[in-house]
Amino acid sequence: MELSNYELVRYPSGQLIITKVTKGSSFRDVVGAYTNEADAQRALERLVAEASPAVSNRGPEMTRAA
Repeated sequence: MELSNYELVRYPSGQLIITKVTKGSSFRDVVGAYTNEADAQRALERLVAEASPAVSNRGPEMTRAA
């Protein structure tokens, strides 16, 4: 099973989008859209914890601006 990489993207409008990229693919899937950064961060942490339970001490990949 390949682990997915999750990324939190901040748009200038204030919208936050969580995307997922599977290794070997150039496409991104939108996992969630948020207007509240705290909600987006919690969702990202849950997704990362579910994707890699053995690496639960590692935090999510940090965000980038769109």
